[in-house]
Amino acid sequence: MSELSRRTVLRGLGAGAGVAVAAPGVLAGTAEAAAPVPPARNGDNPVVRENGAPGSGRWAVGCAETRGVDPVRPQIAGRPDRGSVAPGETLRLRVSRAGATVSVYRVGHYGGVRARHLLTDTDAGTVWTLKVPDAWVSGLFLAVLTTPDGYRAHVHFVVREPARASGVLHLVSGRAGAEASVVRWLEEEGYDVTYATVGDVREGRVDPARYGVLTHIGSRPVATGGARTVALPRPFALSEPGRIEEAARRAASEGIERAVSRSRS
Repeated sequence: MSELSRRTVLRGLGAGAGVAVAAPGVLAGTAEAAAPVPPARNGDNPVVRENGAPGSGRWAVGCAETRGVDPVRPQIAGRPDRGSVAPGETLRLRVSRAGATVSVYRVGHYGGVRARHLLTDTDAGTVWTLKVPDAWVSGLFLAVLTTPDGYRAHVHFVVREPARASGVLHLVSGRAGAEASVVRWLEEEGYDVTYATVGDVREGRVDPARYGVLTHIGSRPVATGGARTVALPRPFALSEPGRIEEAARRAASEGIERAVSRSRS
């Protein structure tokens, strides 16, 4: 990756209505060592402070006269070497074409703007590397690839934060594009949420016992060692937060709050 002087780095301030709640419990062998579970939301947590930073809509296709790639033979594409990365770790992104611009955004609410610009590298090679800063808040991130002739593609990855217990842990599936609306809704609602992939839980990089509830899209079971889960119906993920029916929003919130309350009792 090009030197840091070639980037712009910004630091911030810091569906159906049914909800399925899994049975209670914690990961075997971790209950005694587990820290107290934080509340789901208290009005002041790292995610709330993060969303107070300025947002940007310049990640979208069409912005700055960009256009989408051919879905069959894309003019540019990228593939990360892993689905999630922790602060201090390095993400490697294979890019199909040298000389592209790579911009990184964090998905969130940000006053309705939906993402926050973090950095830009204007001359990426075919292997682009990123050491994740310690200051980055756990979330769903976009690497936006743009060719000199204006073609644009998006690559999703997760920044996890296993050292920080939170009220909610959202498990991002492989359908990260569909996850964006759920992520924005969780952050608009002010939840103290961190993020990980299902693989992070299965492979032991994240301990479910540290969280009040695990959320995920759809009713497909997620192996969480007995920790409480709330399944958000798939149509919930396919709407922008402002278009989600109030009954669905209320049911999802009640399911999360109920699960967190039981885990803390």
